[in-house]
Amino acid sequence: MNLYLEHTPIEEHNVRGRLVYVKREDLYGQYPAPPLGKLRGMRAVVRTLYNDGVRLIGCWDTRVSRLGEGLAALASEFDGLRTIVGYPVKALESVPFQITAAKQLGSTIMPLRGNVTPICFAQAKRRVERLGGTMLPFGLECEAAVAAVAIEATLTPVSLLENGTLVLCVGSGVTLAGLLRGLPVLPERIIALSSGRSLRTIRSCLQRHVGPLPRQLSLIEALMPYYASPRIAAPFPCHPNYDLKAWMLLTRCLKNLESPVLFWNIGA
Repeated sequence: MNLYLEHTPIEEHNVRGRLVYVKREDLYGQYPAPPLGKLRGMRAVVRTLYNDGVRLIGCWDTRVSRLGEGLAALASEFDGLRTIVGYPVKALESVPFQITAAKQLGSTIMPLRGNVTPICFAQAKRRVERLGGTMLPFGLECEAAVAAVAIEATLTPVSLLENGTLVLCVGSGVTLAGLLRGLPVLPERIIALSSGRSLRTIRSCLQRHVGPLPRQLSLIEALMPYYASPRIAAPFPCHPNYDLKAWMLLTRCLKNLESPVLFWNIGA
């Protein structure tokens, strides 16, 4: 079964009388894989680890992300690969549907008491390593993941970039790093809205993988808490805790954005 759409389409949407192009990276994952563009990088990382002899891989997930579900799904590509998904739990809170999906796909689930993310990640990493496994890097930040995004970015038509505007949501910074490295030309403006991570941390990620940041880039502080979501709808499937926040920003500022306007929908 092919769970991945190697090259995702770019759609056209009419928004208040203006044409907005949408890169549907959320279509990369096909059921039972979740609709998540970050699986590009995850597949590359997992392939490298597997070829190095790793047979147990863990990851850290949030209560709204679908990274763990994605890891569980892609394990079917690799004979004998076992996976562990760690996630934070809160009192009286039900198990998130994506964690249940990861379990149904064969992953071992590792619930940890909710705490600040670095502490939770470190706890999960220690547990995975005690079992002889390897933990995926936090936010999938590594060269293989950035390179996977960059390869797809090279296929973006120059006509949708030149003198225009690119808008996207930023989690770890890996996707944005891949775009900065791979796009055939940079648009006049790149508006990158944090989903919750500090801009200092995002800049550090970008500088590690790209170097000096281009003048076109505008990093925007999160508009609302990570677990909050806008009360709007998008004309395409849009994750409420990630992409929808950037789509809201785009619609608010559309009249001031240079054309062509390209929205990079990542999914989560």
